[in-house]
Amino acid sequence: MNKKVANRISEILEPTEEQKERMFNSILEKHRNENTKKSGFTLMKRFKPALVAAVLAVFLITTTAFTASYLGLDIKLLNFLNPSSDEQEEYLANGAYIVDKQVKNKNGTLEIKQVIGDSNLTYILMDFTAPKSITLNDDRYRFDSSINGVDSYHGVYSVGFTKLEDENPEDNKISMVMTLNTEQSLVGGKIRLDFKELQGAEDLPKTFKEAAARDSKEYEFKPIIKGTWSTSFKLDFKDYSKTYTPNSKVMVHGHEATLKSIAISPISVTVKFESPYTEEIHNAVPFEQVEYDTYLDKFPVTINYKDGSQETTTYATGMTLGSYSSNTTISIKRFEKVINDKEIKSIEFFDLEIPIIH
Repeated sequence: MNKKVANRISEILEPTEEQKERMFNSILEKHRNENTKKSGFTLMKRFKPALVAAVLAVFLITTTAFTASYLGLDIKLLNFLNPSSDEQEEYLANGAYIVDKQVKNKNGTLEIKQVIGDSNLTYILMDFTAPKSITLNDDRYRFDSSINGVDSYHGVYSVGFTKLEDENPEDNKISMVMTLNTEQSLVGGKIRLDFKELQGAEDLPKTFKEAAARDSKEYEFKPIIKGTWSTSFKLDFKDYSKTYTPNSKVMVHGHEATLKSIAISPISVTVKFESPYTEEIHNAVPFEQVEYDTYLDKFPVTINYKDGSQETTTYATGMTLGSYSSNTTISIKRFEKVINDKEIKSIEFFDLEIPIIH
């Protein structure tokens, strides 16, 4: 167990006054909703303060898992994001939206846990439990899925799944993060997911040499469990992005363009630019495959931090769209770890450097 995880567990067991207040309010809200559905009376009308405090104490002592769900980030999502500091962890936690929704049938149980996101990227944390007779020990999983709409959203999106670290790979449970790259923010919308089948596969080859030595059928996705899991829920996460609109001229692959905006958050950086030479720009440099599953980023950005360090989006990780009709290009970049957006001094995009004012 790493130090960050240990610290997080310590916080869960010994919450701060602010966390206690948040937990207390969450418990009251949860029971108020349940109570209202059942009888039409609220918890405050029926319980005296002392009894409420006693209930809270019992919860604090006996239900660590329940407590963790109301303290902010689920521990699995926390490990996936790996924030750079306690302050950033708290910031991310305050923007997370707890869904806590379960869809169950004879073929397995799907639990939608939490959602976080920004203006162009949404992460959905989910657990899946198969029947006990099925071991889920493949390297990769995904659902044969369809998204039947998000309220008020008509843009393009791409979907991916990441299997999270599994403490017991020989059991029937997995956790995954579903990634949605979108042209516009999904904040406030209601998404409907229709999963038809769970599929599994071995890891992709890391190099061309490894790919040549393996049978490609090893890493093709295959059906694991048939079944239908359909659910809908709100995307009421906090948009972490701060958008800058430089409207500045920039030369992109030898052609003049206008950088319209840069959206920066801890989980992604998104650039939008316009140019009458959009087709020429996209044809100037093809997507270059440098390893079996690795492509260079055609439109890289370099982040300059206040301490003098840098990081560049060398490889394509998100989604890039170019519209020849509107002469607009949008490029979303994700990082292996969340970035420390509060410490960014400037962003470089081709021959343009944009100072970041916090």
